[in-house]
Amino acid sequence: MSVFKCKMCGGSLEISEGMKVCECEYCGTTQTVPSQKDENIQALFNRANILRMKSEFDKAEQLYEKIIQNSPDEPEAHWGLILCKFGIEYVEDPATFKRIPTCHRTSFDFIIADDDYKEALRCADSVQRDIYEREAREIDRLQKEILALSAKEEPYDVFICYKESDNGSRTPDSAIANDIYYQLTNEGFKVFYAAITLEDKLGSAY
Repeated sequence: MSVFKCKMCGGSLEISEGMKVCECEYCGTTQTVPSQKDENIQALFNRANILRMKSEFDKAEQLYEKIIQNSPDEPEAHWGLILCKFGIEYVEDPATFKRIPTCHRTSFDFIIADDDYKEALRCADSVQRDIYEREAREIDRLQKEILALSAKEEPYDVFICYKESDNGSRTPDSAIANDIYYQLTNEGFKVFYAAITLEDKLGSAY
């Protein structure tokens, strides 16, 4: 039996041989899972997933690429690259308690035109393919919403980028970012600082 981490919440999934789709007992999400028996590849998947959930997308992407070098027909590795390219984190919707995708990266490219998306579909079975297509439609919808909103947004003078938390604790950088925000705001600059600029947004709206 293989143990992989849930792509949505990070909980442990126990996968019986031959399973390609399962439901997480912690968040209740039905999701695709790798079909790898090799323990080293399984470990790479779990490390990549943890990095992606921490928004360390570039590092996670390197691991998915490594998996593809060893298993080019593994659809989950190609799908993992998609999640990294579009900066996908799954957050809990406070209204429904379901895990929904949030985009940390915005692209003018359509997900359905992406080579890794096409490879994921090519390598997937029919059940996996249905899930990939459904998730891709939702990510595409979010991307279009973000681009439409950004087109209406007044330009900012400063964008503050920082890591808010690490292992559930607030980072020193977040405190510094907070001080910088108030100092620049007091000096008359229009500053984008997620903790305040987006404080009334939750889930996919964030």
